[in-house]
Amino acid sequence: MNKKHIFGAAMLIVAMVFAGCGNKNQKQEEVKPEDETTVEVKQPKRLLIIVDPQIDFTTGSLAVANGPKAMETLAEALKSNAIDNYSHIVVTQDFHPANHSSFVDNGGTWPAHCVQGTEGVNVYPNLQEALDGLDMKVEYLHKGNIAEKEEYSILQNEESGARVREMTKSDGFTGIDICGIASDYCVYETLKDLLEFYPAENVRVVTNCIAAVDENNSPLPAFMKEKGIEAIEF
Repeated sequence: MNKKHIFGAAMLIVAMVFAGCGNKNQKQEEVKPEDETTVEVKQPKRLLIIVDPQIDFTTGSLAVANGPKAMETLAEALKSNAIDNYSHIVVTQDFHPANHSSFVDNGGTWPAHCVQGTEGVNVYPNLQEALDGLDMKVEYLHKGNIAEKEEYSILQNEESGARVREMTKSDGFTGIDICGIASDYCVYETLKDLLEFYPAENVRVVTNCIAAVDENNSPLPAFMKEKGIEAIEF
């Protein structure tokens, strides 16, 4: 082989070596892992409705037997990780004028209770303390503030009912839980009204945080069974 051929063969070998190195580097770049990206996973958040957890329904003029126990259980739950399931709390309150038609003295059924300007209208103290300690929105809505109109359900009050409907449409809750007093009246009526526009499969009742005027004749358990409402406990 002459020098010209030897030189040409040598150049061909060098070119092949460089080409191989280039391909190797290219393959390494192709399998290089992409930069890791952190994805925030949003936890499901629910609305908690606490119905009429007031002094007059626990220790006052219309006290319910198991009212204090149920509200103590709820207060302790709100101080624990039970609250992690929620992004918003609504507290409903009877807010009666002194001449309300539901009072016995005015021809109604009940003793005077939750009268505007009295201590009895306030939230059960230990529960209020727990609510005050929460780092989330707690909204207080009134009902029964019109003398001639009985409103067991918060949704029967024009202004407060509109607010509840608005938040269920706009705030992106994954579901609603209900508890409070009294389960055979205001809790029951609130649940019935809620199901007129909100899916039953997304509603639950916190059964260890409710109390009834008459535990033996409450319509709530049968209604929950009929509608497929889930019962939970804190």
